[in-house]
Amino acid sequence: MRIFIFLFLSLAASAQAADFPVRIEHAYGETVVQVAPQRVVSVGYHEQDFLYALGVAPVGVHEWFGGHAYATWPWAEPARSELAAMPKVQRGFEIDLEWVLLQQPDLIVATFAPLDERTYAMLSRIAPVVGPPADFPMWGAPWEEELRLIAAATGKVLTAEKIITDLDQRISAIAAQHPQLQGLSGTVAHFAGGQIVGYRSEDGGNRLLHRLGVETPATFDQMAGPGGNFTVSPERIDLFDLDVVLWLTDEPARAKIESLPGYDALRITREGRSIWAEETLTGALSFQSPLSIEWALDQLVPALVAATDGSPNTEATE
Repeated sequence: MRIFIFLFLSLAASAQAADFPVRIEHAYGETVVQVAPQRVVSVGYHEQDFLYALGVAPVGVHEWFGGHAYATWPWAEPARSELAAMPKVQRGFEIDLEWVLLQQPDLIVATFAPLDERTYAMLSRIAPVVGPPADFPMWGAPWEEELRLIAAATGKVLTAEKIITDLDQRISAIAAQHPQLQGLSGTVAHFAGGQIVGYRSEDGGNRLLHRLGVETPATFDQMAGPGGNFTVSPERIDLFDLDVVLWLTDEPARAKIESLPGYDALRITREGRSIWAEETLTGALSFQSPLSIEWALDQLVPALVAATDGSPNTEATE
């Protein structure tokens, strides 16, 4: 990814408030932001978290799931409150172009959005658009690259780099403190529509597990489709008989998994190696934002340690 920032003010100007205009390259081309944006609208599913982390109060955001006020989950609520942000919320899977227009944005953030060439072109008629990072599959860019794009467009480059450095150091320290996790096999999984859903190694949740030492099976990358996931029938739950499985699913789905024929005979069952994430942890690991990851680590790490100790009496349920 290349980000070109044209500087028109003197070097004595503040390095934090990036000079404008800025030119940003992303998956759909180049976008020029002429002046520091004042009315930012997020049309993606988790970008509000990134904006709050950077100290930017959006005027409009897109609800993904959860039904929280202002489409803001608990891990991001303190940052939203501090900014006194009260964004309008668009609901529904697709981007509502009319709704976006009504918000009168001067910047549209779409780094993790249901975007295509046509929608990008139409949004660009309303305001400059920051698309997903280039050179990554759809839904597959690291959160760090999303943050850098959004930061470049909003004049928060130094803030972004500090966030990245601080969180990277925390994750590295956690990994060093728990060497027993290194080299273990594991993955994030889901259960929906009577099918088990697996994810490629570049999925955000699996990428975080990798940083902690837990590796997704290479076969999952081969099985994943363009959206980054795959489904298998319950009869193939053996694919998930790993050192640890992080199930992002609700209680009814958990009951269905545990009732599957042969589940009791699996190693993940006999040794208590399933982590059953409750609703907020599921949301945090799905959002994969700097705010949600920071929050999730406090819940995830103890659960991983408990799930991988080989004892069936230390079930890791959040």
